[in-house]
Amino acid sequence: PDDLSTLKIDNFIGGMVRLSINDLEKGAQPLYNSDRSVVLFYNGEIYNSPQLRKKLERKGYIFRTRSDGEVICHLYDEYGQNLFSKLDGMFAIALYDTNSKKLYLARDYPGEKPLYYCNLGNGRVIFASELKSIIRHSKTPKNLDYQSIWDFPTFLFIPDPNTIFKNVKSLERGNIIEIDSENLKFIKFI
Repeated sequence: PDDLSTLKIDNFIGGMVRLSINDLEKGAQPLYNSDRSVVLFYNGEIYNSPQLRKKLERKGYIFRTRSDGEVICHLYDEYGQNLFSKLDGMFAIALYDTNSKKLYLARDYPGEKPLYYCNLGNGRVIFASELKSIIRHSKTPKNLDYQSIWDFPTFLFIPDPNTIFKNVKSLERGNIIEIDSENLKFIKFI
């Protein structure tokens, strides 16, 4: 990893360990929109970011980095949660809107980038792109899912949304979870 960052804002705590591929110098996360009301952590690559960036620049959006992920922040300003259907790429996204106090977790349609979560209730969710990160958290229940253990030798993988742990799920591909202080709402964007 080339970079490590964390952020606490409102009730949202996010962090990222990244390998710098695009925009090595100024692509550190989190990324923000113009007024810093949108906070983004993401894993992946947005293939159509050059085209999206040009469209957004013509509309007056100003970019601070060359990171392909910054387009996500400005697309949220333009389209709200509908932004995810505009993306062509592989991604696992955590986008926090400081105005509405909502967190959006999104996973690419092909399902190339994993995104795991554990719902602790009352709007508290632990999430990560690696299962081992969630399991390290002290509040994560570590009960095994015996059906998943049974499924693994049959399919040679564990079908989404299940994981080896009963209380940890994988966000299904092409889906968003909208999280506020009380609820988790699942939305299919493709």
